[in-house]
Amino acid sequence: MYRVMLIDDDVPMLKVLQQMIDWEANNLQIVGTTYSSVKAMHMFEEVQPDIVITDIGLPQKNGIELADSFTSMKPDVRVIFLTCHEDFQYAQQAIKLKADDYLIKDQLTAEQLEKSLEKSVTILKSKSGLIRWKTSNYNSQLFRQDLLKRVIDRAPSEMTMDYASQIGVSWNYPWFMLGIVNVQFSSFDKRYRQSEHQLILYAIYNIALELSESFEGVTPFLEKDNIAILYNFRMNLAQNAILNFNNFLQQLRSQCVNFLKIQPSIVSVTDKMELDSVGSAYQQILQSKLEFYETTDYTITDISQSAVSNFQHAPQGFLNNCVSQLEQAVIKQDLDGIHNILLEIAGNARDMMIEPGDFAKELSFMLRGIELMFSNLKFEEDLFNYLSLSRTLSDSMELIERKLVQITESRDKQGTSTSQEPKLQVIQQYIEQHLADNITSIDMARYLYLNPSYFSRYFKRMTGLTFTDYVHQYKMKLATKMLKVSNQNLESMAIGLGYSDRTYFSKVFKKYVGATPSEYKAKHTARK
Repeated sequence: MYRVMLIDDDVPMLKVLQQMIDWEANNLQIVGTTYSSVKAMHMFEEVQPDIVITDIGLPQKNGIELADSFTSMKPDVRVIFLTCHEDFQYAQQAIKLKADDYLIKDQLTAEQLEKSLEKSVTILKSKSGLIRWKTSNYNSQLFRQDLLKRVIDRAPSEMTMDYASQIGVSWNYPWFMLGIVNVQFSSFDKRYRQSEHQLILYAIYNIALELSESFEGVTPFLEKDNIAILYNFRMNLAQNAILNFNNFLQQLRSQCVNFLKIQPSIVSVTDKMELDSVGSAYQQILQSKLEFYETTDYTITDISQSAVSNFQHAPQGFLNNCVSQLEQAVIKQDLDGIHNILLEIAGNARDMMIEPGDFAKELSFMLRGIELMFSNLKFEEDLFNYLSLSRTLSDSMELIERKLVQITESRDKQGTSTSQEPKLQVIQQYIEQHLADNITSIDMARYLYLNPSYFSRYFKRMTGLTFTDYVHQYKMKLATKMLKVSNQNLESMAIGLGYSDRTYFSKVFKKYVGATPSEYKAKHTARK
């Protein structure tokens, strides 16, 4: 019997996987399940599974990094990846990951799962086709990250140049330019899930690496939220260094659009910098978002002139008037009105030079207010994360406008019929009767005598949400009411709503409400 380990930070998804097939009938045994990538490392050492099924978009250490660690510990382990989006082929093409299969969560059926596992078992039996990443490439990436850290920390230039030479990076000249490449989330959101952000950054990094082979002195670095590009050059009348660097960045942009179907935003510092000045320029741009009110291709020709930011903190109640205006525009299904209000918000922010972090928070508060206005409305949590990470005003406003337009159009199509759907009333009653249980779509399908795959598609079409999201959202609305009127402690509240512990309950609450239970209760108490 082959040993299987399941990893997903969505606990209900783990239960769905366990219930989906008869594991023993397939000669398989689940020897471990966990929602934590940190726990997964310890569990893997203990249970030594033959097959690992892991979500890609895990916090702390993503599924790809876990798989790399697992294969270094046990080279013949088989890996099956879970992902949330059907357009994952673009990332596959760029990254060339080697795994037994990629399973789309929202479309997963028992037949697909059994087929993927059968493939892994066949490979295990034949002992061929082992999953191996090129450790040399992986180590090269780690060495480069260490090199960039030395640059940022302003280690002595001579020692940093020597270290660069030791790891195969040729910096032969005294001057540097800097490029910082970020994802525009308004294009990313059209094709990918937030959990695939790191994956897409890795794809961009691979593209940049391949391009750099044709450009002397260009060194890409993979960071947590961006790609950093250093260009080492010398002053040469026969060659325009700025033109050469811009040519590299534009080719990188073009390939991101062609292969990944996303638009990057690029900040370039074409000032002539010595190595010990690069780190401070890099940190200044990242922390201040100097490009926020500029275009998606922003060039800084003199970094010393950008040293002092003119950003101002957002005044209290900065967007209060706009919330009611947007609510009315959504109710009236006035798309032009939505567009004009958002243009006004963007114009005011630009005129006042609102600090980007403050502006993102104000936009999030505004959307939370609109969300509470409509009982059947729930913005995807990805949107709020994108707003906090977005590097440009245009990217932020396009994200919000598209979401509001989608909501308005869906309300127009649904009218009031959804709330009167008899089947939905039965489902809500079942949830209310099983608040203390960790119910899944499979449980619900059995109760309704429906095929689980059919029920999942039916429910998504009826509500626009997955069943798991709907249950979490339903319970979190109850939790907010309980926090306002009850002194019940979080442990008992979590258990009463079907969550295994306070930590997981708090994590789900923050995802759907935007604050921890303690923060929410403190804020509500402060308003009394």
